[in-house]
Amino acid sequence: MIYLIEVNAAMEDIPIPTTLPEVEHLIRELYKPNPAAKIARIQEVLQGLQRSPDGWQLAQGLLSRPDGNVKFFGALTIIVKLNTESLPDEDAVSVLQQLISWLITSLGDGSREFVLRKLCSALVTYFIHYSHTWTKCVRHLLYCLDTQASVPVENVKDGDTIEPAIRALDPGKFLVLTWFATVLAEESEKVDTKSTKYISLHERVLENGRDVVTILSYNSLQGPGGERSHPADSIYCLQAWLLYAQRNPKPRLIQQLQTLVQPVINCLLVDELYEAAVELLTDALANWQSFFLRDHFESLYSVFESQWSRQKYLALLQADFDFDSVQFGLFMLAFGDAQMVEMMDSTNERAQGFLTSLALLLSAEGHPVAEDKIFVPALEFWSAFVENLVDTLYTEPTGKLQWDIPPLSQIMRVVSYSWQKIQYPPLDVYNSWDSTERVGFSEARKDVADYLQSVYTISGKSLVSIFVDFLLQALKSSAWAELEAASFCLGALSDCVSDGTSCDELLTCVFGSPLFDLLLRGQNDIPMRVRQTCLSLIERYSDYFSNHAEFLPGALNLLFNAVGDRHLTVPSSKSIHKLCSSCRSLLTTEVNAFLEQYGSLRSNPEFDSLAEERVVGAIASIIQAVPDHAQKTTAFQRLLILVGVDVNSSLHLCSRGEGFLVDPNDPVIPRAYDIAQHPAAPVSAVEVSLQLAIRALRCLSNIAKGLQAPTDGPIDLDTEDDGFRPSPDVNPTQTHVNIMNTLVQLKETFSSNSEVVDVICSILRAGFSETEPGPFVFPLQMVTEFIINGWQTRIATVVNTASVFVTSLSNGGQKKHAGEILGQLLPWIFNILHQLSGPEQDPELAQYGLEFVQRVMAQRPEILMSQPSNMLEFLFLFALKLLNGSEPLPKLAATEFWTTFITLKTDDPHTQAIVDTAMSYLGPQLSQSLVQNIGGKASRSELDKLSDPLKKLVVQHVGARQWLEAALNDPSFPSDKVSEEDKALFLKKIISLRGQRATSQVVRDFWLACRGSSFAYVS
Repeated sequence: MIYLIEVNAAMEDIPIPTTLPEVEHLIRELYKPNPAAKIARIQEVLQGLQRSPDGWQLAQGLLSRPDGNVKFFGALTIIVKLNTESLPDEDAVSVLQQLISWLITSLGDGSREFVLRKLCSALVTYFIHYSHTWTKCVRHLLYCLDTQASVPVENVKDGDTIEPAIRALDPGKFLVLTWFATVLAEESEKVDTKSTKYISLHERVLENGRDVVTILSYNSLQGPGGERSHPADSIYCLQAWLLYAQRNPKPRLIQQLQTLVQPVINCLLVDELYEAAVELLTDALANWQSFFLRDHFESLYSVFESQWSRQKYLALLQADFDFDSVQFGLFMLAFGDAQMVEMMDSTNERAQGFLTSLALLLSAEGHPVAEDKIFVPALEFWSAFVENLVDTLYTEPTGKLQWDIPPLSQIMRVVSYSWQKIQYPPLDVYNSWDSTERVGFSEARKDVADYLQSVYTISGKSLVSIFVDFLLQALKSSAWAELEAASFCLGALSDCVSDGTSCDELLTCVFGSPLFDLLLRGQNDIPMRVRQTCLSLIERYSDYFSNHAEFLPGALNLLFNAVGDRHLTVPSSKSIHKLCSSCRSLLTTEVNAFLEQYGSLRSNPEFDSLAEERVVGAIASIIQAVPDHAQKTTAFQRLLILVGVDVNSSLHLCSRGEGFLVDPNDPVIPRAYDIAQHPAAPVSAVEVSLQLAIRALRCLSNIAKGLQAPTDGPIDLDTEDDGFRPSPDVNPTQTHVNIMNTLVQLKETFSSNSEVVDVICSILRAGFSETEPGPFVFPLQMVTEFIINGWQTRIATVVNTASVFVTSLSNGGQKKHAGEILGQLLPWIFNILHQLSGPEQDPELAQYGLEFVQRVMAQRPEILMSQPSNMLEFLFLFALKLLNGSEPLPKLAATEFWTTFITLKTDDPHTQAIVDTAMSYLGPQLSQSLVQNIGGKASRSELDKLSDPLKKLVVQHVGARQWLEAALNDPSFPSDKVSEEDKALFLKKIISLRGQRATSQVVRDFWLACRGSSFAYVS
């Protein structure tokens, strides 16, 4: 509170200045280290003065003062006035003459650079607004600087030669003229080139471009020994004009600017000008390749072949990654990008020589990103090169590819360099990198993977063969870094070879090698990162193991051995899940061995919860493939019992109460918490029980998913078989009861926890899509009773699950039970929504609730429309509330609801009569809601969806025109920016279009008119 009083006092202590000295004092205070509130107040006061009618006079007074900050503020005031006020031409010219006089005076009295630059900006601002009074701005300013006086504008003639005036300028005046020309291009480039309002402005800019080129070419791009100083500023000026010409390409200006390219190329060899010249050329080569002529490219080739270039290139390869050196590398890459087509021509020796140099860039010393700053840009070039070459090979007839000649030989050279560059450094070096360098190195490895995948498009299996050889050589010599890099590259190609078995023979060389035996040795013999990458090969090539079952035992034995290691548990469990899921039918005879392995892993305190979820999911997928029902049931029961241990422990701990504490060394703790989250102090038994319950439920969820039939099998959605029939040898009813009892117990105990609710719902959903009996394919009534009872939180998730359940009722033999089930679910939904004080209380619940009703309406309209009238009235009015609301997702659900209802047709005459009666009652209210939204209340992003029910309404119902007309003319219409004629025209268009696609554009235009033109997108 004291601080606020001090701030307010500080603001009140700044009165509005009434004299020029007071204004000066305030400006000086602005640049002193003052509190933020005081600075904000000073800015507010000064901005008020700038915009006042006395602003012009204030600027004149400030520009006559010696203080640089005061002068700067005076020039800024001129800019503000020019941007905010419109002057008669005569007054505008007077301002121009004053500005030039102030610039000449400031140049003569030694004013600092920032003042002179601001005055140049003020002059450019004048030109933007009043170019018709100052058509030859560059030439006029040149004469004024030459004569040190503000020459009348009309004295400047087109036929006059400007070279004598340029020659007479001293370096300071020439520099100021260069700054003005630079700002002129920069600011003009920002002005819309497509707007008719600024056509004449850009024509005048082009006219002045000729004089700028003359000025820059007159000794201005020579080195320090030339007649003009500050040649770097001339280069920056040229760069600004190139950007302008690129955006507003006019042949005359382009031809004039092209004459300055060679002088800039010459500046590369001048140390003081190198940075400016290489930046301009790099930027232009990368972004405007067509600007350069053949002679320019020949000159650049000569530069790159010079001794000067060779020295810079060798320094880059020898780990000289300072700014200038890296800039040279980027310059080379930009030139390569501009010459990419030529470099694809194997007969162009000069281009192929340069391409070889670009390949060698990837062999520079040092690790990518952390040390080598050119590797990633160079690899980006080569990725683009390969992609373009692939396009060429596919669009032009070619013979057999020859990998021993350019450019294909350079591509393979880059492959070799890249493989070497992404090898991890020794651990102490890697640990010395900061987080940015580590992430950058990791991203560089991903870039290499992308490059290899592109190369594979050309090379095919020969690229796989290369890395198989690298891997086997590294394995033989125990070269761990090379082994890891080769495994990474081979893994990167897995997606490329996943279709077919063309590379199986090569992969057999890897998986049939001593690799698995070597990896079993453990961390003491093989670095952890090497083991991680090699293990990932198993997951990436899981399809290979489906075709070569002889290698499955070795792979799985290795993976289960690794999953107990906390450093490898997550990646190895991922591989286990992928391998078991894809090879399930080959592993059914080993299901008991998998269960034994899982039982042993559960006692490992480092067994991660995510890894466990994947392992049980993997085992479940094998159980799903077991052909014998008895064996399948036994295996499933064993798996369920193991998970049930955690369920029982959870319920037992919870019964101990909040006051009971569990010691951190208790064996139950590793089951409740992963090793990274192990508590250091005693924990409440209730908290431990919750973590155990979540772990058990997640395992059950993954088991349920694992037991789902593979999606690649045929599914007959029209079968009339009862999806819940028991198989001959299994009593699924008791299995269902056992699982459901577990879910009920956990729901009753922990249903206040949102994660518990989410996982339980995922378990239910796993059975909805199944067409065959299964432990998680519960009877319909059992699911219904579970859904409608006993939830304390995340009701929206439960309702969403019910919607998925409703969709499943349309399949097969379940259709005949839909009436009974929906008769229980609809009142439940009604009661939930009825308890809301409004949709905004819980938008997610409102959305899912209406989506449930919409699905029932679409699938079984006779059941929905047979509900009590009070329920139906509430649901339809609730849908209108959502349509009128501001929450986007509920509103989207409402548009889909009404679109479905408007088009609802049924074979049952009684149901159709109810629908028609409801529509005649609801039609005017629906039309009112749609018109209110389209009339400005909706957001732009909602208009397309709101157009859907409108389209259906005008097509399906004869009363639509009358309803919409009444809504448009209603006093509550939200906009006063459209006339009665506008509304009538809108309605006429909507009706005449009869629901066609163009309706959406008509709606958008009308909404925009209702909102006002200020809401239009900026072009």
